[in-house]
Amino acid sequence: MTARCKVTANYLDVAPELHRYFASVFLIEIDVPDGGMVEDFMFPDWATMRFNAQGVVGGTTRSGEALPGSRFVVSGARSQEAYVRTGSVRQWGVLIHPLGWALLVGKPARDYANRLVDGMADPAFERFRPLADTLSSGVPDARGELCRITEFFMGLEPIDDPAAGTIAAAYEAIRDPEVSSVEDLAGRAGVTRRTLERLCQRAFGFPPKLLLRRQRFLRSLAHFAADPSLKWIDALDPGYCDQAQFVRDFREFMGMTPSEYSHRSKPFVDAVLKERARYMVEEVGPRGGTRSLVA
Repeated sequence: MTARCKVTANYLDVAPELHRYFASVFLIEIDVPDGGMVEDFMFPDWATMRFNAQGVVGGTTRSGEALPGSRFVVSGARSQEAYVRTGSVRQWGVLIHPLGWALLVGKPARDYANRLVDGMADPAFERFRPLADTLSSGVPDARGELCRITEFFMGLEPIDDPAAGTIAAAYEAIRDPEVSSVEDLAGRAGVTRRTLERLCQRAFGFPPKLLLRRQRFLRSLAHFAADPSLKWIDALDPGYCDQAQFVRDFREFMGMTPSEYSHRSKPFVDAVLKERARYMVEEVGPRGGTRSLVA
């Protein structure tokens, strides 16, 4: 049985120099009384690196791949939900967009899609372990820890990727609600459809058609999170033909129906989605303009 818990979530700005890597940086604190554990799930998203003060965070993917627990959890880009189990924890995380993955990790994103891995064991993430070792040492200090994250990533030498400009253009196009077809996406990225297919598998983890469908779904989920008084029909992205199409996508991306999601116990995902919606909508980013609801 899942215990009660207190959750504090904060999405934070990063230095402009890190915008090419990160969609956002976040600090999540979960307090579970009496040594208990809570279970919840993560929605589909871009890749994340999560640095935990204790190695109590574990998870399971829909395919059944399990991560017993780690101080440094890496989630590849996801088109499916992933289940998480944790006790009390203080967790820093970075949400890495595709260009960030290409420049920081350099491994094919498709190899880590819909996976949870231990960053302390997987050789692909060896260069990030010094941050995992030192980030949570001493008395908690959010400002100092954010500075440590900033200095660490600014000190990393980016991996050379000749397609960096195309990856960035494709990422921006995927986020644009007006881009609704693979042909539109290829045109915005300035490449042929065949080149786009290869690029998306390598840098984004999924085929372009799936990426566009996932982004349409995530916009709807973000609208619902931003205003819980809405009914699902009112939160639907304009790209949906009808509610039935949305329900099919919900089942594919979340492994449940919208009704099951609404009635499910979500000890910390509700707090995280609410804070993320606040960050994306209410705050004005350092580059000017209001942030997209879905980073």
